[in-house]
Amino acid sequence: MRRILARSSDYLDLGCQWLATGFFGAMLILVIFQVVTRYLLQNAPVWTEELARYCMVWGGLLGATVAFKEGSDPCLVPPPTRGNHIWVSGARILRAIATVAFLGPILYHSDKFLLRTWQRTTEALGIPTAFVTVAVPLAVAVIFFHLLAQMLGKPGASEGQAESAMDTSV
Repeated sequence: MRRILARSSDYLDLGCQWLATGFFGAMLILVIFQVVTRYLLQNAPVWTEELARYCMVWGGLLGATVAFKEGSDPCLVPPPTRGNHIWVSGARILRAIATVAFLGPILYHSDKFLLRTWQRTTEALGIPTAFVTVAVPLAVAVIFFHLLAQMLGKPGASEGQAESAMDTSV
């Protein structure tokens, strides 16, 4: 079960990396297109700016999930990775508590947030803004899944050694 959870988190992370890269690539292409049409043709379509902004939102939030998984998200003090087992475990638990405390209310209230944005449409594209704002609860849910995988999915040192010993003997 732990291996399935950890592997699922890895595949989800890989998908988020690809999607974030795709959104940032699309944003770059849209901005270049807008600059070329604005300064060379003197007529920039308004939808490019709006679509580039939405690509930035999706790419940034998916990138935040990747940063959380890697442990490279911003923090005041880097958590300990070596040393006393109690100290390292305490830091992991504190990070989990802080993550749930800060992101839990966002996920809890996201249904009302999405319902409000479903009624609004974007200016240039005319689509419901919920298609853009759904990135927020989706990113929080992915971060919570990564957190669950980090707390439950990683086998301890003795379990990892036992599993690798079993894998080499087969």
